[in-house]
Amino acid sequence: MLIGSTTSLTLASRWEKVVFVKSITKRWSTKEIDPRSHAAFASAIELIGPDLYSVEERIREQSKAVDPGVEHYFEYAIGGSGKRLRPALALLSAGATGRIVSDHVDLAVIVELIHIASLVHDDIMDGADKRRDRPTLNAKWGNSLTVLVGDVLFAHALRLSTKFSNSEISRRIADAAADVCTGEILQTQRRFDLNLPLSEYYRMVQMKTGALFAVSCELGAFLSGASPAVISALKNYGNKVGIAYQVLDDCIDLVGDEEMIGKTLGTDIACGKFTLPVLLLLQNVSPKERDELGAQLLADGGMSPVALLELVNSRGALSAAVQAARSLVDEAEGELVHVQDNRYAAALCSMTEYLRGVLDSLC
Repeated sequence: MLIGSTTSLTLASRWEKVVFVKSITKRWSTKEIDPRSHAAFASAIELIGPDLYSVEERIREQSKAVDPGVEHYFEYAIGGSGKRLRPALALLSAGATGRIVSDHVDLAVIVELIHIASLVHDDIMDGADKRRDRPTLNAKWGNSLTVLVGDVLFAHALRLSTKFSNSEISRRIADAAADVCTGEILQTQRRFDLNLPLSEYYRMVQMKTGALFAVSCELGAFLSGASPAVISALKNYGNKVGIAYQVLDDCIDLVGDEEMIGKTLGTDIACGKFTLPVLLLLQNVSPKERDELGAQLLADGGMSPVALLELVNSRGALSAAVQAARSLVDEAEGELVHVQDNRYAAALCSMTEYLRGVLDSLC
């Protein structure tokens, strides 16, 4: 199966490919990270650079596959320069278990389209006006039109998934997309919930973020004909990396710099999404302090971001959240013992090394 043309990759200049790889390895943590961690990430991305460039080209070609009246909005939605972590993991899992072929590139395109669709909807719910260093769709065209663009993105991704000869692949992609949406619904239901259990937080994060990371790695290996044990190990790797990444993103929402990150920050607390650092803070203060903190979090306009950051730092909640994410990264890396040692499997270890480096830079 081929999604769009591959001639653009053949004709692309070496310079264009180098620029693209550099664009997704730019620093996005709030402070300088260990240079070895950044180098590990860069080397992993460069290993799959030509295939990842092909993914990028095919993603951009998808705007031609929708109705002309929608094309402009669709093109804008997919035009941002994200980190492409899910496609990267799909390709690395493919290489770790066999040879990267066109079906793997198609898988990478599909999971990224689903991710982009979820971001379009997220930005509406969070009232975000900046994403990937430019205005969000809702900031430019309003919520009513933007929610429909997100719907088209989801539908188009699922339509593309039906082109795989094995229907199990499209079913697994659809399951993951459903999990992403369900996780968002559950999180929306629990907004402003001061009593949200950690177990429920992790369940929502696993669905809204872990599921798509997991299916990227799982199907990357499945398409390579890997054994069930290896497929399961890579699925677990992706799931744990995805959850850890979401915890990282939740921490960055508190401590990050908008100019560096390139998106609107501070929306979680403003919208009543109490993430791991806040939940850990609520668990580790006195009953009186908890009542006072709860009143501030539930007040109109929410709690001052500066005051909240001071509290999560001084009470150790931020460092505890970082440590929880780090433990998940360690567990994910442990899954790779089931994968044959090769340069792509080593690159999957490099991805976890990079996440550790970013996490360590936060506190």
